[in-house]
Amino acid sequence: MRARVLREEPLCRICDAAGRVTASTIADHITPKAEGGTNDRENYQGVCGPCHVVKTAQESARARRRI
Repeated sequence: MRARVLREEPLCRICDAAGRVTASTIADHITPKAEGGTNDRENYQGVCGPCHVVKTAQESARARRRI
């Protein structure tokens, strides 16, 4: 799946939305599996490392609030 996502989305989706051009290096679950996300292609996006770090931190913060 990783190879497919990065082939189909060579640019980071988050950076692209912000007007930046950055290569995707990570196949990221849009909705984390812990929050009900699936392994379907539709739930994946290509992102760069820095965007993945920020998104993961936000998801971790949400998880801590749920506990």
